Amino acid sequence: MNPANRLAQASFTVGPAALLGGWLLMRPIDGDLVPGPWWTAAHAVWLVGFTMFGVMAPALRGVAGPLTGGRRAAVDIAVAAALLSVAANVVQLAIDLFAGFTAVDGAAMRALLEQVKGYPGVEALVYSAGAQLFYAALVALAVILAALRRVTPVGAGVTVVGVAVMAVATFQTGRDSALVAVGMALIWLGVLLLGRGPSTGLTAGPSAGPSTGLGTGSTGITGPRAT
Repeated sequence: MNPANRLAQASFTVGPAALLGGWLLMRPIDGDLVPGPWWTAAHAVWLVGFTMFGVMAPALRGVAGPLTGGRRAAVDIAVAAALLSVAANVVQLAIDLFAGFTAVDGAAMRALLEQVKGYPGVEALVYSAGAQLFYAALVALAVILAALRRVTPVGAGVTVVGVAVMAVATFQTGRDSALVAVGMALIWLGVLLLGRGPSTGLTAGPSAGPSTGLGTGSTGITGPRAT
């Protein structure tokens, strides 16, 4: 099997699993700004997860297969948005890990992060809109791929519902709500179904067409929270 294909296949499992895993690792500190092993472990897991999302986004472009005109533009824009947001989340997580390693307590960590976010553009691009854009791009890709019949409506629907549940729970009750974990679990299931393509699952060999999953026909492989 092509190692790139194995990595692409793994990204559909590892990415969303790490999203939920990092959330669970933050529970012993109630999701607060508390430097220590739980903070470090959670953010390291999230860093792995978003790195894998950076692999998954171009893999979804491969699932879309050859396209032209507006359909190609829509998919390419959604993939580009996902990758930009992945980069924002990776930067955010690197900053958070640095803060966790250097701060002596929560107050010092908060002061350091506020200082970083005080630089022009950092708050918007790294910690808020830029970081959350990934989920909007994922929804767009799920809907477009379902409309193109490259993935099942169930996979797209579960993904969209998962993102919606996570977003509503975060804004209504806070990111520590158990409903956030439910949304993440639904995203995990939905993404797994997206990676399987329309029905035949992920393929290890050359792609037989645009709707057979992840084969060599793929075009390439390249915040968790708003603190």
